[in-house]
Amino acid sequence: MSSKALGAAVAGLALWSFGAAAYTAAGDRIFPATIVLPQNAPSDDLYLTPSTQPLYSAILPGSTDRLTNASITYAKTITERLSVGFTDGYNRLDQAGAGTASGWQNLQTMVQYLAVLDPAHELLVSVGAGREWGTGAPRAGASPSGATTPAVYFGKGLGDLDIPALRPLAVSGSVGYQLADQSRRPDLLVTGFVVEYSIPYLVSKVSSTPLPDVLRAMTPMVEFQLTTPASNTRGATTATLIAPGVNYAGEGWELGVEALIPTTRSAGRGIGVTAQLHLALDYLFPDSLGRPLFSSR
Repeated sequence: MSSKALGAAVAGLALWSFGAAAYTAAGDRIFPATIVLPQNAPSDDLYLTPSTQPLYSAILPGSTDRLTNASITYAKTITERLSVGFTDGYNRLDQAGAGTASGWQNLQTMVQYLAVLDPAHELLVSVGAGREWGTGAPRAGASPSGATTPAVYFGKGLGDLDIPALRPLAVSGSVGYQLADQSRRPDLLVTGFVVEYSIPYLVSKVSSTPLPDVLRAMTPMVEFQLTTPASNTRGATTATLIAPGVNYAGEGWELGVEALIPTTRSAGRGIGVTAQLHLALDYLFPDSLGRPLFSSR
């Protein structure tokens, strides 16, 4: 694995951990927290996200490196439809034949605006932009230059279907274009979507099926992400990731666990794992931390 590909993989893990949509409602639909994909609407949230992923060695061909990462994301609403977010984290790169390198990720900031909210059709669409700053440690894979990513985000529940068994399904995702500050770093088209089946929605909105309490709070999901070089590739290749897992929701918190399954060489060498603890500040602290700075309430 080349140093450029390693940097792309580390940047990808940083993008994957940039927050998730939770307690974001469109009518009866509450979109649970995702781990790989960014959030789909403004929110007041705190996320703690560890992950570990085997990579192709940048030094010894045929060997395996391992990237371990821990990130924290804080999102804050300015108004009911506008929010800003901040993500940073720490990388540990265990390199075959070259010891261990560690250091901070690049700081990431984000602004997001909820443009469309259609409760009757469980639909929302947001627009926004993320900014990656070259603040991290290149020795641990952080890019020395920054990038800006304008994007569109969406969420659609299928609760308006006439087929009861399909009504708990929902799809959300994003499409973004990452514009690099310097030509040595390629521009990227970053797309992704998640398919989820909400058991809480099933038992509360569709059928009173008797289930154990632990199952009644779960949402199985599969996330897909595709990162494609759009210009000045300089050795970068398409990275495709599949992340199946489950979300467990409590009162104002969620815990998610997913496998990280690369389907292309540049996305990794083997199966990794990621987890996320999400605290919904708007639910836990509706009159203080979770209240928009400029609120109409």
